[in-house]
Amino acid sequence: MSDNNGSGKGIYFIVGALVIAVLGLGYMYISGQSADEPDLAIEVDENGIDVDSN
Repeated sequence: MSDNNGSGKGIYFIVGALVIAVLGLGYMYISGQSADEPDLAIEVDENGIDVDSN
């Protein structure tokens, strides 16, 4: 008889890590899409350069 607990725990760990990675990447993608204003705005006119960071 072989003990099957070790391989089962490894598979659960890998599946859990993949689920967390997919959720994290999905959150990063969605949060990047919903931003209305850019994080950095650079304006150049006759008075010079204006840099606005949020």
